[in-house]
Amino acid sequence: MKQKEIKPVNQSLGKSAAIGIFTGFQFAIAIGSFGCGFFLAFLLGVGMIWSILIGLWFSATTISLSGKRPYLFWSRIFPAVPNWTRGYVKYSSPLDKKKVGSKKIRLWH
Repeated sequence: MKQKEIKPVNQSLGKSAAIGIFTGFQFAIAIGSFGCGFFLAFLLGVGMIWSILIGLWFSATTISLSGKRPYLFWSRIFPAVPNWTRGYVKYSSPLDKKKVGSKKIRLWH
């Protein structure tokens, strides 16, 4: 009988490409948002340093929202998660309902 050969497997299969502590997707989004923030601020004429700071703020915001656990940020804004349940009610048309208990209110005697 032939012994089964053990084949080495790439350990990074199924994982996102990492650039430092960020995934490749996060890095691309951060670069794009930095560019958008920088461009918008520069168009408004706020100066080079403020444009860079606004671009960094945009990219930091997108990194915090696109991370592995963005619920840590969103749970501070929307703390309660609604509890949705399925329910059934028999439909009754408002046109078919009888006017029960409708009384005319007299203001003057």
